[in-house]
Amino acid sequence: MTSAIKTSATTVAPASGLECRTDRATLVHALTTVGMGVTRRPVVPVLGGVLLDGHDGHLTVTTTDYETVVSVRVPEVVRSPGRLLIDYAEATKLLAALVRGTRKRDADAMPVTVRTTVDGGAVVELGGYTMPVTTYPAEEFPTLPEIPPTMAEVDRERFATDAARVLVAVGTDDTLPMLTGVQMQTAPGALTLAGTDRYRLAVAEVPATTAATEDRSVSFPGRVLSAVLKHCTGDRVRLGLDAAGDWVSLSCGALTVLTRPIEAPLPDYERLFPEVAVTARADRASLTQAAIRATAVVEAKKHTRDGRAAAQVAVTVDPAGSISVAPVLGEYADAVTAPDHPAEVDGATDTVRVLFTASYLCDAVNSLDGDTLALHLATVTRPVVFTAAHAPGYRHLVMPVRPSKS
Repeated sequence: MTSAIKTSATTVAPASGLECRTDRATLVHALTTVGMGVTRRPVVPVLGGVLLDGHDGHLTVTTTDYETVVSVRVPEVVRSPGRLLIDYAEATKLLAALVRGTRKRDADAMPVTVRTTVDGGAVVELGGYTMPVTTYPAEEFPTLPEIPPTMAEVDRERFATDAARVLVAVGTDDTLPMLTGVQMQTAPGALTLAGTDRYRLAVAEVPATTAATEDRSVSFPGRVLSAVLKHCTGDRVRLGLDAAGDWVSLSCGALTVLTRPIEAPLPDYERLFPEVAVTARADRASLTQAAIRATAVVEAKKHTRDGRAAAQVAVTVDPAGSISVAPVLGEYADAVTAPDHPAEVDGATDTVRVLFTASYLCDAVNSLDGDTLALHLATVTRPVVFTAAHAPGYRHLVMPVRPSKS
């Protein structure tokens, strides 16, 4: 049984005299960051609000939709401590409206004050204007969960890069929740990220400082992780998981996000990686460009049947030392040729031709970097694994399209 965010009128004090002052750019950045936690069409009005909590000179800006909590800490801006719960949409629109027609650089540098009024309301002071902003009772804001213990700490740049690669393969169908998350699993000195939508699978191993306790695993919602990565600016990322597994957290710099994990974990995905029979290594940039061009040709020919996902391309590996990527045009197959690219081929005695959904192939090659890309094949109907020498800890598996029977 997962714990819920509670609402209580006795656990928090009423709003009392908050006054904070900073520059407009800082406040807008904080509000933009926590925007991912705002309910767009809130049934409960307070869920459309943003909580401003000022104490010890620092301001914490928080939003929640019950499933996700987003907080940003803004240091040394509080002149008078207190709490205010203001309408998020209105506040962000006011900050834009009051500088309309001003150059962005000048507008960002303007001082802005948010303060409690004598009647318990709130005003925004910006550009010589004082404007009221809608408030809600701060004591009605949900009681927030504690930040869970850290299970792994990783370099932010490396984490963001590999998480973005894995997110390419994560599903978006909410009827299959286990496919909509990024599985994060700790092992001594490492954090493994994995995601799949049934047709491709991406796995990345990231060096990490992990907790001394037993290895842990959690599925972080892909939609939330994708939004969070855009706002991670600190040097390190800390991932946490509470003892009951009810909340998973991500902290980076001034940003903290808590969210409900996906309850259904991924099955054992390692068994999906085939025993490799053929490996082809080629210039990554050349193959990426070839995949993009082949996909564009299929689209130009409108040979997509049910849309882009139906467009297919063929990758041909020649044991003599070449690889090509060609559009699949059905009845025009005999008229299609594509340029060969030099390749180092191991394990092949005959030419191997594998069909892919065009967009999946493009995603796979685009998720890699470095100079050299490698394709690892078993048979023309078994999954194909893409790797790069520059990122040995990352593997991208794609299910090929079964050739139609003639």
